[in-house]
Amino acid sequence: MNELASILMDLPSDIIANILSRLPSPTIISCKCVCKQWHELISTPEFVKYHLSVSTPELLVLQKDPKGEYLCKFVDDFQLHQHGFCSEQGMKFDPKAFISSPADYQIEMKGSVDGLLCLQYSSKIDDVIYVCNPITREYTSLPRLPRFVKYANFTHCGFGVSSITSQYKVVYMLQKSVNEAWQCARSENYECEFYDYLVYTLGAAGTSWRSIARNSPFEQAHLSFGVFLNGNLHGLVRKSSESTVSISCFDLEDESFKPFSRPPYPMKLVWFGNCDILGVLDDCLCICDGSSLGTEGGIVFWTMKEYGVNKSWTRQFVVMGTQIRPSFPFHVVYPIKGYKNGDILFSWKDKNMVFYYSKETETNHKVDISAHGLDSGGWFKATTHNSSFLSLESFDGEHVASF
Repeated sequence: MNELASILMDLPSDIIANILSRLPSPTIISCKCVCKQWHELISTPEFVKYHLSVSTPELLVLQKDPKGEYLCKFVDDFQLHQHGFCSEQGMKFDPKAFISSPADYQIEMKGSVDGLLCLQYSSKIDDVIYVCNPITREYTSLPRLPRFVKYANFTHCGFGVSSITSQYKVVYMLQKSVNEAWQCARSENYECEFYDYLVYTLGAAGTSWRSIARNSPFEQAHLSFGVFLNGNLHGLVRKSSESTVSISCFDLEDESFKPFSRPPYPMKLVWFGNCDILGVLDDCLCICDGSSLGTEGGIVFWTMKEYGVNKSWTRQFVVMGTQIRPSFPFHVVYPIKGYKNGDILFSWKDKNMVFYYSKETETNHKVDISAHGLDSGGWFKATTHNSSFLSLESFDGEHVASF
């Protein structure tokens, strides 16, 4: 490090910033301790923005096993090695460290945007939303949100950044069923009413949850919500009296729902669950069609190659092994990451398996996650994550703490 520092010290600051921004995040953190000049340089908004623009998406995994829950970050290099995750990059922490009484809470990842991670801690009484930066080890706690336990309640949470004002927002939706919980779970015709939509803007004056108009044009029950792309949050919705599934789109700029085109196949709700899963692959909106799993023995991925263009929905067929066919329709496949050459990384829910699909060979293989510090017998959820040095201290009015 000292040799590198001596070579770089006399270079112009913009060249130094360019070089440092391309180093691994742990190395950049070490570079902040080299000298005052580098510390100040790495802390500037210009460096943060440039580093984010050149950083490579990594894999962030929320692991739950008998030992507890923790978050860990990996760099994948499947296209070079084809055997699994590369080494852990020194980032592992217990997300329950954020709260004083963690035993009653369940943790979910609700979104990763520009290096900021949104976590939802849910109990039977309330929900607590946290936004943290795993690199800077900063977090902020949003005001608690009440839950109502008399009827079946469904809470959805999404995190994103508006495309015009660049404001980071958390959107919380509480959906109340007029049926009892057991009726709701076993009926395709349950009725739901939206209880409320709430929005929290990081760094906004007053920093509190704002209630917004119930302006959803769908008159449908939300099955999922929170897939962020192009300044919008996306989810799956359906009419209370029908099984047909559609895509909802929430504009983070004007905070309103808008219609959105769906792929050219009948998206259907299956008893006790939805086999269509929404995600993002290679910066494209993606639908994972699980309905073909029971009939064709495979999964179909539909991707929207041009955002908002209905005709750009493209069908990709992925052959799956026979080992998961008997579980249809209760287990679904979640897209994790798409690659420029058409390869796909995805997980199979409930069986905690990760698969890598090669478009060139039209084959897929199971990834051995246990060889990389993950418990193959535990529950986990993976998402792509861009490391950044965006500090939560830059959002005025936020109470920021460290972990």
